[in-house]
Amino acid sequence: MKYLQQQSQALFDGKGIIITGGSSGIGLATAQLFAQLGGHVLVVGRRSEALSEATRGHEQIMGMVADVSREEDATAVVKQALDLWGHLDVLVNNAGMFALASLETVTSDQATSLFQTNVLGPTWLSKAALEALTETKGAIVNVSSTYGHKPTAQSAYYAASKAALEHLTRCWALELASRGIRVNAVAPGPTETPLLQQMGLSAPTIETIKQTESKSIPLGRRGEPEEVASWIVQLAGPAATWITGQIITVDGGLELI
Repeated sequence: MKYLQQQSQALFDGKGIIITGGSSGIGLATAQLFAQLGGHVLVVGRRSEALSEATRGHEQIMGMVADVSREEDATAVVKQALDLWGHLDVLVNNAGMFALASLETVTSDQATSLFQTNVLGPTWLSKAALEALTETKGAIVNVSSTYGHKPTAQSAYYAASKAALEHLTRCWALELASRGIRVNAVAPGPTETPLLQQMGLSAPTIETIKQTESKSIPLGRRGEPEEVASWIVQLAGPAATWITGQIITVDGGLELI
């Protein structure tokens, strides 16, 4: 993979890394990149089968089933990482939920689930990791979306939850700077992940969505998970030691239109 070949092989040698939503798509690509660069990775997800598949054949990637929107699960994830390595250097809050929901159609369950997953999940995990990240002067990288800062119809509550995550990123960067912890975010545009299939959409509907999205992106295509993963890793690494509170948009120019 060309994105891996461009990196130093020992950049994260011995570093302990947690990635939520790590069993597929952007999360898995990020885990594989960190591992190739020497890191030890704990990927977290809700589906045991997907985690088993993601970690198979990767000695430096381990899986843990947890729902990090639950504070007790988030605490258990950090404990597991510390039990494994004795330290924690990087936290990637990648787990997220998407839902189509307009003002007219949104339900209480949809709105609550979106904010529990996209806002409270990163909150509980970052809180649980504070002491460990303070000891290592580590980094938090949140995964937002172009729609965290670009208005969109029919999915306003998803967009609002990502906007909240982006502002948390800036606020946490100020709060945690004195601890030596850097906090940044990557905001991907439409990316080739299993999300549309997981929503239960038919193959023709998925293809229509992909073609429509590609036409709306200035660079003319959807992104690849590795293209987003590369920026997550960059923000966690030594090249970004004077960067905090930033939102890096990786979307082929979608935010510009």
